[in-house]
Amino acid sequence: MLIDVSGSMKNTDPENLREPALRLLGDLVPEESRVRVDLFGNRISEVLPTSLASPETKKAMRAAAAQIRSDEPFTDIPAALEAANRDWAESTERNIILLSDGKVDISPDDAVNERATADLRDTVIPSLVDADVQVHTVALSEAADESILTEIAERTGGLALSARSNEDLQRVFLALFEATAPRTGVPLVENRFRVDESISELTLVVFRESDAEPTRIQIPDGGEVDVETASALADWRWDDSAGRDLITISNPPSGSWRILAAEDPDNRALVITDLKLAMPGLPSRVFPGEAIEGGLVLTNRGEPIVERRLTNDLQAQVDVNDPKEKVIESLELNDIGAEPDVLGGDSRYDFRLRLDGDSGIYTLEGRASGPTFERVIRKKIALARNLPFAARVVRPHLAARGDHGDSGNPRGPAARLIIEQDVALLDPSASHLVGQIECETGQTIEIEVRLLEATNRIELPDSDGNGCRVTGTVSGETDDGREVSLPLDQPIPAPAPRNERPADEPATDDEPSENKAADRKGNPLVAVLIGLGGLTLLGLLAWSWRLVSRRQRRQLIEAARN
Repeated sequence: MLIDVSGSMKNTDPENLREPALRLLGDLVPEESRVRVDLFGNRISEVLPTSLASPETKKAMRAAAAQIRSDEPFTDIPAALEAANRDWAESTERNIILLSDGKVDISPDDAVNERATADLRDTVIPSLVDADVQVHTVALSEAADESILTEIAERTGGLALSARSNEDLQRVFLALFEATAPRTGVPLVENRFRVDESISELTLVVFRESDAEPTRIQIPDGGEVDVETASALADWRWDDSAGRDLITISNPPSGSWRILAAEDPDNRALVITDLKLAMPGLPSRVFPGEAIEGGLVLTNRGEPIVERRLTNDLQAQVDVNDPKEKVIESLELNDIGAEPDVLGGDSRYDFRLRLDGDSGIYTLEGRASGPTFERVIRKKIALARNLPFAARVVRPHLAARGDHGDSGNPRGPAARLIIEQDVALLDPSASHLVGQIECETGQTIEIEVRLLEATNRIELPDSDGNGCRVTGTVSGETDDGREVSLPLDQPIPAPAPRNERPADEPATDDEPSENKAADRKGNPLVAVLIGLGGLTLLGLLAWSWRLVSRRQRRQLIEAARN
């Protein structure tokens, strides 16, 4: 966790809500994670060394939060990222959360800052990619340089979020927690939830409006606890700052619980338990239409639950929520090998889906329930704004009637599929297309091509008429090593009439300049017109020269007479 403590934060975070945000993250981080906290400005202060997220470490994170200040003159983002990238476990998912309100600012000299920004782009970000680190950025205030923060996140596969107000920051940190280290929870239905006997710790996150009544918690025996009565209970810890309640209860009694407050889609009931639900291996950012393959895994004391007497009674599903928290897809899952499950009896409830809507942050909510328990896990995924490639099909025009093109095809030159890939995101050596040409006549032609360039021009096999499309999958690998699979579906234009270029085919796409010159030379009418035009121009120039000469002679004669 990298937290900006430059002096400008006095204006962008006057109430120092970075402090309760870090406390929130500290209480939510799973106990199997390793965490580190650095404060940075023109220097880097390690306020919490890398530690396993034990109860003692979480207590130290709360103490580290109290050290957040706003007093350093500069904002050295490159140095902070380099320092954070030096201390990782050998085999782990690696995430950096970078909170800043400014651009790269290490000197009063703009030229020095520009060089540092260039080094960030050319050296620091590639080193993070090589180390398989995802950087998630939070732009705090409208004055933040969101372009560079977004670039850092997108090039490393992370989330780029912004907090336009102090109230936003707590929700942003919750989203980052669910993107980087999601924890097992229990479902909330109308602020009600059930605690079973396997749960050893319960953490509640409750958001409230500024003018709302204080939050209360109804426990299974019917009693109620608020922030004041909780202070006298040894097993309760209640933090009610920054517009939210963060409540942790050790050894909570089993039974039915209720949050006595307004419902909010970001309210959470998270648990520490031997019976855990996970949704491993999902990326934090995907492209529109990309195939996402995931699965729910239920474990007991770290071991997958595979016993038939237990799994036969389990129900599992995944809901997909759009950026407005509306459920747009719900998938029923199984572990018996039926679609979409891949292998029955392996304790994994497989699913496949694609996100293809507005860009933004989507939530995958996985649920599993049995006769005596319920579990939920949430994963935040950012849908990118654009695909890492663009595709179109063009067909070069016929130069003249009877021209059969290079191949002698009476329908003219073959159509060409042009695929442009963003080599800043994709490794071209790993990109390829597997697809087919499909026509309304029923004809199908298989194609398979490697995509080795930034711009790839692929001559398509000749099809038997109009109404054809090229479809398939473009597969590749991002610079951070993630395999992506994206759909392709483009219509193939019919041959254009003689001397007519299709409107969507620029002259520079597929027609070299020497070919266009050859077309002009090969057409006698064009040559004659060009010749006549040249002669006419020469005649006009000669006539103009004679007219000027005569006028000058007359002027000289008049001057001599006078």
